[in-house]
Amino acid sequence: MESATNLAGEWIGHYASHYDEVIRISQNGDHVEAMKIIGDDHVPAGAVTWRANLKTGEAEGQVAEKEFRNPRFIPGELTILSPDRIVFVWDKCGQVEYRRDD
Repeated sequence: MESATNLAGEWIGHYASHYDEVIRISQNGDHVEAMKIIGDDHVPAGAVTWRANLKTGEAEGQVAEKEFRNPRFIPGELTILSPDRIVFVWDKCGQVEYRRDD
């Protein structure tokens, strides 16, 4: 992954199981963290949905049972398709493609 990429800002993700959600990515050097602006029954607005290290490729995504019960982070992978498109994959839990919204 290219560490010079700036992912900070708002992104829209298409969640196949329900509807589009908006996240805000904050970036500090090679570390990015995505917080939900619009949440769902499992991970609500204001919660971190995933985080990644752009230099090492290490990532983890948050999963939870309904009503944000038993939240936990599982391994994941962030792929940068272009400056305006990224994909986050939760290990054994699916993936979401995001497009830049700002």
